Amino acid sequence: MNKKKAKVIYRTVGLALTALCFILSFVYRPYAYSHHLNDFHLADSYTSFFGVPIIVCLTQGFYREEGEKWSIPKNIIYAVLMFFVWETVDGLLAKRMDWIDIIASIISGSLMYVLYLVFGFKNIGKYKE
Repeated sequence: MNKKKAKVIYRTVGLALTALCFILSFVYRPYAYSHHLNDFHLADSYTSFFGVPIIVCLTQGFYREEGEKWSIPKNIIYAVLMFFVWETVDGLLAKRMDWIDIIASIISGSLMYVLYLVFGFKNIGKYKE
């Protein structure tokens, strides 16, 4: 597989997950709130759960040759740390920490890393032209 095809795949997956988050925010979240569903906080934390794969896929998909080469594990760690810092700062400003979003991003990062190990995804820099 060449770099251009791999970039298209990473971009497509990242943008599809982004679209899924928008659809869920306009369809599922209002439905869950209006029907008082006990969905184990899925309506509140799916953005943090899908955020890690979105960041990883989009950073790999929009990788520039002259830029720094980030590996997928490094991307996963940075994405989880970014969500942790975001939730911490938001918690300090709102005076209420949302631990479920932090846990969702950690679970998502862990699942992404397991998928990376099992399926052997490569970062864009390792694909041949």
